Amino acid sequence: MDLSKLKWVLVGLVVIGGGWLVTEGGINWVYNNATEATPGADLEKDNIDESTLSRYGGFLLHTFRYEKAKRFYQTAIDRYPDGAKLWWNYYQMARCEEKLYNYQRAADILHMLWSEDAHQYDKHVDGKPTLKLRLDTLVEVHELERYDGR
Repeated sequence: MDLSKLKWVLVGLVVIGGGWLVTEGGINWVYNNATEATPGADLEKDNIDESTLSRYGGFLLHTFRYEKAKRFYQTAIDRYPDGAKLWWNYYQMARCEEKLYNYQRAADILHMLWSEDAHQYDKHVDGKPTLKLRLDTLVEVHELERYDGR
């Protein structure tokens, strides 16, 4: 029995399905699927949902859909305030805010990450010297409110 034709049908379905996930309908499906469960009811599901929101937010950020990425990150932060990716989600949220020209909000988040030394909790987040440099640059370039105690 020759299965080579079936292989190409499956490849086509995967490509079409993957393409659908980048459409508005696919984005909404992922979001709804990741937010349908009640947080705290199932720890394993919570971890999967937080990871889904975070990873898909990253995909949206890298494809220049900053508002949508911000929605995914904010939802992950709100639903999982003790989640494994909390600090990373804040860090990525600062990137979204900066890309959306919300410089003061980005600086506020970076200041919070710097003051909490978020790198000690999540090694994916820049360390204090790099966070301080990014924060100082934002403040200086965009003439934002200075932060005391830096």
